[in-house]
Amino acid sequence: MLSLTVGDYRLDITNDPPYFDGSADNLCSYDRLHSLDADAATATSRHALRLFRNDQQIRSCLISAGGGASGVHENTALIHDCNCIIAVGPFMASVAVPSLELNWSTQTDDATCFGVYESPNHNCLLSHGELLIARVTHRGTIVWQTGGADIFTNGFRLDRDVIHVADFYDRNYILDIETGREIAA
Repeated sequence: MLSLTVGDYRLDITNDPPYFDGSADNLCSYDRLHSLDADAATATSRHALRLFRNDQQIRSCLISAGGGASGVHENTALIHDCNCIIAVGPFMASVAVPSLELNWSTQTDDATCFGVYESPNHNCLLSHGELLIARVTHRGTIVWQTGGADIFTNGFRLDRDVIHVADFYDRNYILDIETGREIAA
């Protein structure tokens, strides 16, 4: 579970088991369903967002997507200007708080978006994807994407104006946040 604070609200994000719209057998129910590219029943990633105020749940939504399965961890989501920016499957999405309405979703990877990051110095979001690293505006527009020799599974770190990322074979990349180009070490 990941808990984020948004003003007077607490937003809890969890993985959710299979969900079938309208079924009485669902373990949970939601106020809103956001299916980014597949229905919730066939999705490989399902993240539940539950909004609390004074420890009482006031709203909930389920965001689902196909592609590679994403899990909930420290870098699954972040808060920017009362919006939850979240990685779900191969997508990065923005959900308004407190309404939990979907603002936008953008496919930032061909397989899985492992995490979302923010670079305040560059006024942008960054997607750590399995196959691609992407710079994204706060409105969901991809500015650049770049891939490597293999999948980006061995680390991701922001350092001022660059991204440090490593692929499956521990090849290290230093990427310029402004351009997406690799910088020689």
